[in-house]
Amino acid sequence: MKHLNRVNGDTDRRGFLKVGAATAVLAGTSGAALAQSAPTLEILVANALVSGPLKGILEEEAKCKINDAPFQSSTDVVARLVAPGGTGRYNMMMSHSIFSRGPVLGASAGQEKCTALDLSKIPNFKYVSNTFKDDILGRDGKVYGIPVMWGYDTVVYNRDVVPENDPFTQSWGAIFEEKYAGRIGWFDTAHQMIMAAGLYLGNKQPEQMSTAELNEVGKFLIAKKKNVRTLWTSFAQGANLLASGEIVVTFGAIPVRYGLQQKGMPIRSAWCKEGVLSFVQPAYIPKDSKNQDSAHALINAMLGKAYASRLSTVSGYLSASTLGAQDLSAADKQAWGYGILDGSTKHYPLRMPPNLQQWIEVWARVKSA
Repeated sequence: MKHLNRVNGDTDRRGFLKVGAATAVLAGTSGAALAQSAPTLEILVANALVSGPLKGILEEEAKCKINDAPFQSSTDVVARLVAPGGTGRYNMMMSHSIFSRGPVLGASAGQEKCTALDLSKIPNFKYVSNTFKDDILGRDGKVYGIPVMWGYDTVVYNRDVVPENDPFTQSWGAIFEEKYAGRIGWFDTAHQMIMAAGLYLGNKQPEQMSTAELNEVGKFLIAKKKNVRTLWTSFAQGANLLASGEIVVTFGAIPVRYGLQQKGMPIRSAWCKEGVLSFVQPAYIPKDSKNQDSAHALINAMLGKAYASRLSTVSGYLSASTLGAQDLSAADKQAWGYGILDGSTKHYPLRMPPNLQQWIEVWARVKSA
């Protein structure tokens, strides 16, 4: 009897193990199938927008896997879109609205490089701030690009050296005038630097400056160049100059300031009285890309609260969705720059001048002077 019980027990145990192994295999197969069923979206956006927990939020809500290609600049994104095969290479792309509108929409109806978005699949579109309604890429009642992220360029400074409560600090003059001579950095870019100088000199619409007005800005920059320690060409270079103390104030983009703040350095953004230079990045779906339903879901997730409310703390950029600042205190909204949305922080959109080539030529004279 004991023998029979032992045999039956061994048999039952072996059967149980077989069933268990089979169940594990099935579970593994089911999990693998589930993972395989989630489409992988090839996207081209500023990589900080899908860094850390942001990527997890988007993948969970959009039910997809994200593969983000190395981002260089908005102009590079547009160049990739219009290149041969560019409308099928990525599932979703983002770039500054000022660079994107023409290439995305094309010269006339029917020449669009991107698909008309199905807004029924992007219900969070209703949360896009009215501040950015002009940055929606649209034609003939159709929407091709939706603002997702925005930011601003302004004066960035070392608070241990440059007093925060000095009105001079809260002006573009901090990177032009003599007060910090020898410790000023300029960003080597014609568009932003001339826009900033134009605002500082009182031009209400600097992108519309005449040739004569543009030349006056050029003369001003040449005269002030003696105050500049160096010109930098990459965000990493600008950040290193601030971190080393070689410069204490500079024209600055969000990645320069935010990266150093994350390391505990006393770097701050100024709220220039002339207006910080704001920009917006819409998301759009190239017309020949696959998995367009998932791409719609991804854009919708980027406008949702889980993502929008974490965007600033993770990347330093701001959400075009009103849900992004919904739970922030007034002080936190001001610190991040959300005051631009309610008008408490003055800003000026970084618009594209129609005579950009002249701006490039003027900047070349400034650099060679």
